[in-house]
Amino acid sequence: MDCAVNRWPPVYDFDSLQTEIKELVDRGLEENFYNEDPNLKDFFQGDIIELNMVFPYIDENGDIAVIESDKWLILGNTCDISRDDLPYTNIIPLDELGDDVPREIINNLKNFQSYKKIFFPDISKETSGYVAEFTQICSIEKTYLIKESKKISELEYHSWVLFHSCIVRYFARDDGRKD
Repeated sequence: MDCAVNRWPPVYDFDSLQTEIKELVDRGLEENFYNEDPNLKDFFQGDIIELNMVFPYIDENGDIAVIESDKWLILGNTCDISRDDLPYTNIIPLDELGDDVPREIINNLKNFQSYKKIFFPDISKETSGYVAEFTQICSIEKTYLIKESKKISELEYHSWVLFHSCIVRYFARDDGRKD
């Protein structure tokens, strides 16, 4: 199927969203990306957690395959996490940006140029940071998440707005069917 056929337009103002992302990035977010005094007992959308588990996916043969990860991003909405009637939320594995990643790619990620990926700085400064790929969403039972994971960091408000801007840009972009 050709995605460029009959593309539908985005459901947001693309230029406005791009301007919002650029303005947020220009504020120097890397130094103030995370809350310096996070609430470590409650979980919120955008939190980075430690949880040694695997990301399951269906491979090219239809078999269940996995990618191991020990750091995850909570994608699910905060109010959904706190509700007792919803048993699941969504998380995304974080991939560490290694020394082998070209500087140009890291700079593009730090400027939030990718539609499918979002950059998260490493608060320890031991790595070049982490990236979450919006195509790798995993459902998790909230009881397990709360019981077994350890919260590492919590976004500041402006980085949470940036996170949302990237989510909207990814999920609500044009889909190619009206080109």
